Amino acid sequence: MRRQGRAVRVAVVVFSGVVCAAGLWWTVLALERGKLDDADTAGVLSFWLGLVGAVCGAWGLWAAVHGLRVQRTADVVADELAQRVVWAEGEQYRQLLGSGPSAPREPIDLTLTASVPGGAEDGPEDVRPGRLNEVAEIYRSLRPGRMVITGTPSPAGASRADEPDGDADERVGSDAGTGKTVLALALLLGLARERTADEPVPVRLSAASWPGSTVRTWLHTHLTGAYQLNSHDADLLLDAGLVLPVVDGLDEMDAEGAPGYASRAADLLRAVDHFERGGTRCPVVITCRRGHYRALVDADVRPHPVVDLALARIDGAGARDYLARSVATTDVGRERWQPVLAALEEAAVTGTSAAASESAAALAAALDTPWRLTLAATVYQERTPDGTYVRDPADLLALAEEDRLHDHLLDCYIGAAVAASRHGSDVSTPASPGRIERTPRLDADLAWPRLAFLARYLEANSGTASRPPRTVAGRTLSGTDLVLHELWPLGGARRVRWTEGALSVLLVFACLAPLELLDPGYAVLALGLLPFAVLGVRDRAWPQPRRVDLRRLPGHAGLRILVGGLGVVLLGGLGTGLGRGLGYVLVLGSVFTVLLSEGATAPRKQEPVTNPRALLRGDLTARLVGGLGTGAVFGLGVGALSGPRTALVAAVGVAVVFWILLGLTDGTVNGDASTGGHAVVRYLALLLCTRGRLPLRLGRFLDDCYRLGILRVAGTAWQFRHRELQDHLAARPTPPSRR
Repeated sequence: MRRQGRAVRVAVVVFSGVVCAAGLWWTVLALERGKLDDADTAGVLSFWLGLVGAVCGAWGLWAAVHGLRVQRTADVVADELAQRVVWAEGEQYRQLLGSGPSAPREPIDLTLTASVPGGAEDGPEDVRPGRLNEVAEIYRSLRPGRMVITGTPSPAGASRADEPDGDADERVGSDAGTGKTVLALALLLGLARERTADEPVPVRLSAASWPGSTVRTWLHTHLTGAYQLNSHDADLLLDAGLVLPVVDGLDEMDAEGAPGYASRAADLLRAVDHFERGGTRCPVVITCRRGHYRALVDADVRPHPVVDLALARIDGAGARDYLARSVATTDVGRERWQPVLAALEEAAVTGTSAAASESAAALAAALDTPWRLTLAATVYQERTPDGTYVRDPADLLALAEEDRLHDHLLDCYIGAAVAASRHGSDVSTPASPGRIERTPRLDADLAWPRLAFLARYLEANSGTASRPPRTVAGRTLSGTDLVLHELWPLGGARRVRWTEGALSVLLVFACLAPLELLDPGYAVLALGLLPFAVLGVRDRAWPQPRRVDLRRLPGHAGLRILVGGLGVVLLGGLGTGLGRGLGYVLVLGSVFTVLLSEGATAPRKQEPVTNPRALLRGDLTARLVGGLGTGAVFGLGVGALSGPRTALVAAVGVAVVFWILLGLTDGTVNGDASTGGHAVVRYLALLLCTRGRLPLRLGRFLDDCYRLGILRVAGTAWQFRHRELQDHLAARPTPPSRR
């Protein structure tokens, strides 16, 4: 990298010398022609002096920018990153604690136990109890700061909903819904808000998005994408060890419930174990279900050393306290919830002894996780349009005793979340900056089959013990993430790609049709562009959204494109006469505009974590900037060559054509046909292929579901609020009765 940078600087110095020498040569030739008065001679000399001054000014500007860049120390960049993390992840934390406008705003207090390995080999562990608000303090006391967050499994056979799926480890129950992600976010925000000098900034990563690279490379990609740091600042942080990766959802990487030595989760743990700086292990935080993690420990792929932090299940007293603070705060609320509060208090006093009634014990066991408490509070606070409560909380006892409570709550959850938005409740998830504040409006009967369709797609991607995860065009499809430009296999892999090709061909012909009326030669051009569309569909599998990023222009690729494009324009102007020279310069300048737009756009693999819809918006903007700029310059050139009659038509037509072709030829320009392409056109093809099953405004629909607490955001993707909700929807394509 340093050699490449040195070579670029040498090339720029040589280019500057050539420019000054060329100006001097032109000046000498102009003076030798003679017949110049004093004013003309002064003008010729001032041209060369001005050219030299411009070159020196450019170098002075570079020196000033370089000086400011040197002043940005790693700690300054870390402080800026910490503020971005607090803003972005704080929104996710609020959304998880208050899952939509119908959910209570009171947080659930969680208890935990940290098991710290002893100093000597096989030494006794140091067990430290704590609570949710103390997790940052506990973590700061650890060295080297490697922690795995798991939950406490439910008693085996306590509930059908707790039973592990498929090949899960049957020695223990499930710890789903115990609040692992909530605890990870609480830790992340506690460390970022109270960060001290030389303390790393926590950054959350989705384990399912691991590309198989080293942890450092993964972090670098995430920092430059999700948090929009430039490559220099990202390297500065990583070299100083000022980034703490928080890897969320290790158990979501593999389909089997007991991943082994050859699993993706095991590969990631090995990469974590080799994540070092100067021979010292770097800190890492991981969340994983207990059964999955124990299987990995049995396969001997556990990173060393590591602190096991286990979240306790919520007992009857904790559940009663939460409901009393959240939904039973008024006289009406206390009267409605009194049977539930009394049963939970009875379970808290008697525990699991025979003195507790079956309904009280069953209810306490069914509401022993934050997720289920949130479900119960959301569903049983639903009201009709006239304000009447739909359900009586006393029914919770009978449903829990019959072991039907969990399915009942999941059946009613979407309807309750949607209904809350009709009563003018404040949405718990605020709109991102630049996004218009509005109230989500969904129809529960329409939202259910659409979400079920997406859930079945994710379930098919996950695979089973006997079937590997689904792979399309060399990429393993995610079983949890809903990313707009990566959902196209949902409409049929071949069908969507050929629909995209047909759309591109139709757009090309439609845009060149007005020009064909003026000059039949443009029909030949349209036929010549047809192979590009066909080859683009056949060779291009995964289009990447792009974004306008002017910071790329000072980089190596931007400088090469800038110098090359200017050379094309200058050569075109020198090789033509004065009469038609302007037209040729502008036509050649359109090629330069294409190259410059390519240099000012970058593949967009990540986006700020609070607005996944911005990926396609940025891609559309980047195409419009490049296409319209190219079309305008090309149209002016055609007007200069063919007359003003065709200038306007050429400008508009070529603008749209180049906008399309920039997407179709991305892979060729970037040298990688597998990652180029037009993400917006692929997305439109997906919507056409899924008409009737998904809404045309799919991005808005998913965003509304997120703001209502049905979905959550993880990086560039939407995910279902909980894996249990995704599995429940996948098994029920039509909405059940919600009474």
